[in-house]
Amino acid sequence: MIVTKRVREIREIISDLELLKLDPKYRGAAEINIGFFKAARSIFSFIHWLIFVVPKLGKIRESILELADLPLKKWQRKTHEGLIKYQSSRFGRRMITAFIEELCQIILKIKEIKRNDEPTVVFDLGFGGGELGRQVFKKLPDVSLVYVGIDISPAIMETARQAFKPLHEKGEIVFQELSILNDEVVDALRREASGTSKKVVAVWCGNILDLDKYLSAGKIDIMWHARVLHHLTLADKARLVDICRRLSPITVEMDDRNCFWFKFWTTLTTWLIYPDVFLMNGGILSCLRDPTKEELTGHFKLVSPFSYVRLIFGRNICFQDEKWETAMKTLVRGFAFEG
Repeated sequence: MIVTKRVREIREIISDLELLKLDPKYRGAAEINIGFFKAARSIFSFIHWLIFVVPKLGKIRESILELADLPLKKWQRKTHEGLIKYQSSRFGRRMITAFIEELCQIILKIKEIKRNDEPTVVFDLGFGGGELGRQVFKKLPDVSLVYVGIDISPAIMETARQAFKPLHEKGEIVFQELSILNDEVVDALRREASGTSKKVVAVWCGNILDLDKYLSAGKIDIMWHARVLHHLTLADKARLVDICRRLSPITVEMDDRNCFWFKFWTTLTTWLIYPDVFLMNGGILSCLRDPTKEELTGHFKLVSPFSYVRLIFGRNICFQDEKWETAMKTLVRGFAFEG
């Protein structure tokens, strides 16, 4: 039954990709995905694809798009639903344990630097349903937080609504869907969090690359994003870093590393452990877009199993004084630095 469903879905995906290929804008990406899904019809063709096609794709990796990045709403929704199910599983949570620990330490350090009772405002860029936020809530139950999740996909808003519903029903969070995002909205969310013991959660459907059009420096205490960069072009990556540096005193970046063992892992999961999730999300295509260890720059730390955490420090943010400089030295302990 599982095999039949897999074969049927692969056929439907290839059919939709063939139609998308008629659009010159997506022709190259569609052809790469068609090759991937045709190979995924059997383990033997997939191994052949890994050996003979993947090395060639590595040379054009910046032009690779995953199925979820393409304008195919049905498959966008299915990839997001599968990914959220995986992230909320016990195994999926283990995959982000190191990142959650780094996040929580930084949240506590920022709160210590500010030395006031104001809620800490955190932005999760490309939040994909908010699993990271929910894990932070569990680790820091007594910390007053405003959590703002942003994603460009309308499908994510529905999945996020369902994912946060249990916490909302238990009375642990205040949940809002934002129609607009600006300084006044963030100030209002902070005031709301000041008057409650609950976490204040807000989600906004919008482009993270436009944040500097709506927000001023000093409104956000911490930004983070996880497994977002492999969806962006080189120009968009540089723009995101610039936005983070201008809006937040610190941004925590987490992504996977392009290495042999990660490719091996994604191959294994595509066939045995989480076949639906890793097939739909094209795990091996994501890996090709990820940086290698040698390509990492700035303050970074390698974390298990195949990931890294990087710290991006803001510039000219309101409370960056001598205390902040001292705190920075504490935060980067254990991190390597490459200029």
